[in-house]
Amino acid sequence: MMRLLLFVFVFLSASSWAQPTNQLIILTTFTRESLQPVLDAFQQYYPDVSFSVLHRRETSGLHLLNQDNHDIDVVLSSSLSLFSTLEEQQRLLPLETLNFDSTSQQQRFMQHTINNVVIFGYSGLGLMWNQDYLDKHHLPRPERWEDLTAPEYFRHLVMSSPARSGTTHVMVENLLQRYGWKRGWQIILQIGGNLAAVSARSYGVSDSITRGLAGIGLTIDSHAFSRQKHFPYIGFTYQPHSPLLPGYVAAVRNTNQALHSVALIRFLLSEEVQKKLAQDTLNKYALNQTLSQPLDITPINLTQMQQRTILIKLLFEQIVNQQLLRLNQAWQLIHEVRSLPLLTMAETRQLNLAVKLASTPPITESQAEDPILLEALSLNRQDISALHHINQWRQLMTSQLDQAIAICEQLIASKEHRQVHDEKA
Repeated sequence: MMRLLLFVFVFLSASSWAQPTNQLIILTTFTRESLQPVLDAFQQYYPDVSFSVLHRRETSGLHLLNQDNHDIDVVLSSSLSLFSTLEEQQRLLPLETLNFDSTSQQQRFMQHTINNVVIFGYSGLGLMWNQDYLDKHHLPRPERWEDLTAPEYFRHLVMSSPARSGTTHVMVENLLQRYGWKRGWQIILQIGGNLAAVSARSYGVSDSITRGLAGIGLTIDSHAFSRQKHFPYIGFTYQPHSPLLPGYVAAVRNTNQALHSVALIRFLLSEEVQKKLAQDTLNKYALNQTLSQPLDITPINLTQMQQRTILIKLLFEQIVNQQLLRLNQAWQLIHEVRSLPLLTMAETRQLNLAVKLASTPPITESQAEDPILLEALSLNRQDISALHHINQWRQLMTSQLDQAIAICEQLIASKEHRQVHDEKA
């Protein structure tokens, strides 16, 4: 019995007196390949440091950080949600020694602050295209996301999903905040009707465009610029009236505290890294660098975005990603009907109804603001009630698109029948 008690005492003591370690465990939504040059350069100053890089999407990253026994030392991401959890749990290491005003810095970019979270660079949102693809398909070069609703872009587009990409979430929220709930979703659903695919990852958009699987994609400049270095046919333009997307970094408290967490953050802010940030594999603008193209920057309302984060992600999945084939069919038929000559007033009303059905989300803005619904959809409470809402959205959108398809097919058939009748007459 004494031996058992002694073993337990030694084990608990060892855990309590865990020494700082030279291993840095980094959680990031960026790829390891993009971080590697910075880590290699840091290791020149701290040769005893070893790195373990965990690449995670936002949702799985949040799940990992919510575990009490995680060993994460540093978080690097464009997703502010990852840091909000750590702030609430008071697990962020203080960064006063950096002499960096993180509050002023964050307000400059996103009008939101989290103490002890630092911005080390930033990206812009916009459109990437393959010029060879555009030339082959005789497509005009788009100037902004709204242009992508045009019929000539049918199945030439690619984007990711807000549920899979924090960057895409900001893009979708930007449209909703700029145009309002109704018009914003109209644009998103019409773009959805022209999509060839919804990429599983945000950098899958740039990969598809580079390989010629699609012509145009909604993405960030970092992904486009990394491809432009090797492929001259890649183009990019910034979305007007969009926010800048900061790259955030913070150090995390844990049991086996790493020695050099804050030192890595200091290195990211150093002149050595900052002056090469845009040319390095991270392809981000340095803090004091100006954009290569003029852009009217419109900060996003992060409070509103965070309140409905889960709802927007789930809704997009049900009405765009899960409906992609129906969206394609509905908008292809709508474009075809619009090209028909001499529509009667009754036919025009039917066409307008089809457009409304195919471009209206199955939930109103007031419903989307319902605190009871938002609570039911939260990560901690996706219960039977939440599943009911999610299934209902999908079923309603399916029904709306089926109706739109049926209306358009009937209008086309009616026109063809009348044309045959006129030719016989």
